[in-house]
Amino acid sequence: MAAKKHSKTGKRRNSQGICFRQETAVSLGKTMVPMINGNEPSYDSTENVYPSKFLIMCLNTIQNSLQNGGVLSIEDGPLFANAWGVDFWNYYSNGQDVMEKSGADSTREQIAWMASAAADTIARKEEEGLSFTGPFLLFLVPSLEKAFKVRQVWKPLETVGIYTLSLHSGTSIEHQIHRLKTAEPEFLVSTPERLLELLSLKAVNISEVSFLVIDGLQAPFEGCYFDGIKSVRQFIYGNPQTVVFSYCMNNLSISMVQKLLEN
Repeated sequence: MAAKKHSKTGKRRNSQGICFRQETAVSLGKTMVPMINGNEPSYDSTENVYPSKFLIMCLNTIQNSLQNGGVLSIEDGPLFANAWGVDFWNYYSNGQDVMEKSGADSTREQIAWMASAAADTIARKEEEGLSFTGPFLLFLVPSLEKAFKVRQVWKPLETVGIYTLSLHSGTSIEHQIHRLKTAEPEFLVSTPERLLELLSLKAVNISEVSFLVIDGLQAPFEGCYFDGIKSVRQFIYGNPQTVVFSYCMNNLSISMVQKLLEN
């Protein structure tokens, strides 16, 4: 990746595998699957792919920062051993979409795992000579407060070359346009309303987003937030890998979300 205007220079750290298995993902298609929790089987996959050293380093970087800030406790245990994260990684590395059925609000641990997985993908693609012209990860949230929470988890990854930007009504749109031009972030967290404003002004391009997270989706699926997500989705080309956090994940809900994500 070329040097960015905020003086991001140099290559990211190497993302070689942490275990003695080849780091290749097995594509199982774009099947919406519920994230398993409780006592159910964790995942259905033809091959388990082990996290890389780079991914583990990202998790540790986030954990150290949050613990120093008093947000996470040492008693919570290491992020790399988080049960949800291990399940998520097997879905993600196999190219599957995920619907988290245990709640509509993502936790810091879940945000950390999704961000670290995305950072790992970017690092591997760059090692292969590929580059990204726009944000790789888009995290849609229903509120300013949740945008702050996500940004807090992401910020430590700037030390490994992953830059993030939070878009919401709490900051002037002029300032956010300036930051989009100068920071060229890999990760965006945004409310749909502010993102649609910036899209209408052509201040941001999300057409090549590869990883989409929708947080706080409430059932029944209606209202401004749901409509905003549908509008934002029209600006993304192709079928980004997607994680949805919502209650009431029955067959009807899954079908409605699948239609929402179609482009």
